[in-house]
Amino acid sequence: MNTSTLTIRLPVEQREALKRSAEALKKTESEYIRELSQRDLDSRPFGERAGHLAGCLDLSQTIGEPHPLRDRIKERNWRK
Repeated sequence: MNTSTLTIRLPVEQREALKRSAEALKKTESEYIRELSQRDLDSRPFGERAGHLAGCLDLSQTIGEPHPLRDRIKERNWRK
């Protein structure tokens, strides 16, 4: 793996928290920072991750009574 150096300045409190977290995970600070940055770079917006679920809630499976989430969903539906 080719690497390059990046220097960043952190507030003392943030650096101490970084040290504690890395230590708890039994990682070096560099390993931990690389992992965090990769996780962030790999993340996709929620719409991309869950967009395929739009309109997939099937409330017809409740027999006899309305589904307990039906009213809650209608309350929060911005497309009213």
